[in-house]
Order: sequence, then C-alpha cells, then structure tokens
Amino acid sequence: MSKRWAAEKMIFTQHYLDCLSQGSYLIGDETTGRAVVADPRRDIDDYLSKAAEHGLRIERVIETHIHADFLSGHLELAAATGAAASYGEDAEVEFPIEPLRDGQRISLGQVALEILATPGHTPESICIVVYENADDEVPYGVLTGDTLFVGDVGRRDLLADNGLSAETLAPTLYGSLHDKLLTLHDKLLTLPDATGGFPRTGPDRRAASSCRAKPVQQSVSSAGPTMRCR
Repeated sequence: MSKRWAAEKMIFTQHYLDCLSQGSYLIGDETTGRAVVADPRRDIDDYLSKAAEHGLRIERVIETHIHADFLSGHLELAAATGAAASYGEDAEVEFPIEPLRDGQRISLGQVALEILATPGHTPESICIVVYENADDEVPYGVLTGDTLFVGDVGRRDLLADNGLSAETLAPTLYGSLHDKLLTLHDKLLTLPDATGGFPRTGPDRRAASSCRAKPVQQSVSSAGPTMRCR
C-alpha cells in the first residue's frame, strides 16, 4: 500500500507493509527527476514502478539505522538503480556505503534533505528532515526512523548481545531527544504542528513492534503528537 502527500514540485510517497507494520518512503524532485528511497523493504518493485511513473531516477538509498526486525531491500535497490547506499556515519556494515554525517544536506534540486544524527535506538540512527524547497524555513516533514514513533520512542534494549545495554543507550536517546533535538529551531520536537512526522514503524494492532515498546494506531502524524512524546 502506498500513499502520496500533496506537494507542488516534490513527490513524497509512503509505502506501507501491513504484515510487518513497516513504512518506507520515496522522495523525488519533479524539476530534476532525482529521488531517494528511505528504509526500503526487500521487495523493491513498488519503488521502481513508482519512480518510473513519475519519471524519477533513484540515486540514493538511505537507511535510518541497521534494521533487526525485517529484511531490507537497500542492496537490491542500489544494484537495480546504480544508487548509492547510505547510513549514518557510525554504521558498521560489511559492504560499501556512502556515510552521512550529522547536519549534512542532500540536494535533489529544489527539494532538499538534512541528516540529523539521533543515536539511542541504535548508535548509528539518523532522522531525515525533508524540505520541499531548499530555502524553506519550515520543513515539509521528518522521517524519524525508529527514534520516534507516534506516541512512543524506539527501544533501547535490542543490542544487549552486542555489548550495548538499555542502560547504556537510554541516556544516549534521551540526549538525542532533549539535549540536541529540542534545541534545534523548527526541527523534530520543536516542529510546527503542520509539519508531518513519518516514523519507520507504523500501526500494529496485534502486538508491539520489536523496535517500539507499545502498539500504536498510526503510521503518520503531525509533528505535535509524534514529537512531543516524552
């Protein structure tokens, strides 16, 4: 299932997989035909067909973090399109990537993305701020990965076997939310209510996702409900 949100020159679609309660995103600039996909699922055909429908070239595949709860299609999509695969710069993976640093801006033409390093759920977690126009003061929306959900935050206890306990990661996540994100003007927790919050994990009425502590009923929210989770 895919949804598109209204924008003048930007293509922004959410691709939602009910069985995994997992959302991924295609973001493209109609003026240049350049696009990125964030957190793709293993079956990449939907992204390829949607890009072809809008005349877009997928040139980068971004993972908001290393996923433990589903098989990603980032390598398949990169191979099919020639796109670069990217994670936050603290990611440790065994294949070539173009790491993304905190504060880095990615231009697609008029559309621009800004990378925010938000460790806590995992050390390499990032959020992606989306600007419909590069010089806009207020973002169009934020892809929050598994850092923030609608009414919840990402779990901190999934990397204990790798030597990172919940006690270690919890203060890091708290710092990402409060010491850093709360101080950024018009970003994440301080975004206007009109700005969309787009988590990686969405509603699951049967059980909580393995990446969040409790079930939620929404896959997208205005910034207020999404970002004000304490």
